[in-house]
Amino acid sequence: MNETSSTRLNKYLASAGICSRRKADELILAGLVKVNNKTITDLGYKVEVNDTVHYKNELVKPVTQLQYLLFNKPKDCITTLNDEKGRKTVFDFIKKYTNNRLVPVGRLDRNTTGLLLFTNDGELHHQLSHPTFEIQKIYKVKLDKNVTENDFK
Repeated sequence: MNETSSTRLNKYLASAGICSRRKADELILAGLVKVNNKTITDLGYKVEVNDTVHYKNELVKPVTQLQYLLFNKPKDCITTLNDEKGRKTVFDFIKKYTNNRLVPVGRLDRNTTGLLLFTNDGELHHQLSHPTFEIQKIYKVKLDKNVTENDFK
């Protein structure tokens, strides 16, 4: 957000790395977002430069420096922020590299290894993740057995 512009609240939240724009709409409608200490439920609300935004009573700061991190996810690691079963998560690994709130672009299953992109760039995350942009994903799979006709069905 530059010094003379305003931006929609959902975009502001997404750009701050809180969530996607769609999820931000849900948070706004649920009354979880305040601007200048006033709960906002209007999806068209625009945030001005000097406004203060809070989500669940935590100050939301706009991202001032975009960050991108590539992480080779090991096996037995969960692509989630917290795991209720106490298993190791990707965030256990990446937290030592950044103080910013980064989110993964996509996810890999627990037993799957591979490269994950993490970012606080809400726009890039949206463009790579949302189905309307039709970003093609390619997976290389290595199995420990031959694939049968039944497997394909």
